[in-house]
Amino acid sequence: MNTPIVKLLDKDLESVYEPSEDSFLLIDALEADLEVLKAMKPVMCLEIGSGSGIVITALAMALKKHCQCYHLAIDINLDACKISKKTAAENLVDIDIAQMDLLNCIRTGNVFDLVVFNPPYVVTTDDEISNKQILFKAWAGGTNGRKVMERVFPKIPHILSNTGTFYLLVIEANDPEYILRVFTDLNMVGEIIAERKIRGEHLYILRFKKIK
Repeated sequence: MNTPIVKLLDKDLESVYEPSEDSFLLIDALEADLEVLKAMKPVMCLEIGSGSGIVITALAMALKKHCQCYHLAIDINLDACKISKKTAAENLVDIDIAQMDLLNCIRTGNVFDLVVFNPPYVVTTDDEISNKQILFKAWAGGTNGRKVMERVFPKIPHILSNTGTFYLLVIEANDPEYILRVFTDLNMVGEIIAERKIRGEHLYILRFKKIK
């Protein structure tokens, strides 16, 4: 998978999460699964919290010659939505962007074949999640760093197609093994498929599918 061109101005960095090691690890994990994803021929792909749009754009670039796939990116941050659209256009792929708080405006219906989520995962106080500075929402995860992502977990089985795949990025402080058990209770099976240690953080990519 090619890494998309992302053009962020200094003023953009005040409100939009800059692509970092977590973004690149998620792209690497998708690249490792790329042949499987091509064979699956996904029809609907979704990224929750797209930020700069680098991940959903990389995915759209990799899949565009192999399937007719609709790509949707959502983010609570209007500036992130604009940058995601700009990133897609810069890399010649078509992605729809919608501003919303997590999955609040996504109807259930098991329509997405691929869902990707790099959530706010940093352990903070719960108050920091509602900080007025919009950039806080990109990383502040509250208690155990799971306060935000746990709002999404119960909805995944209801938006994911029966053969779909959900990719989630977390850190060690989020307790990946606990998250795997949570999804077992949601009738989904998960595993750790990639990890990387960076600057005092241990990143993990978890992959989930429905139990048939």
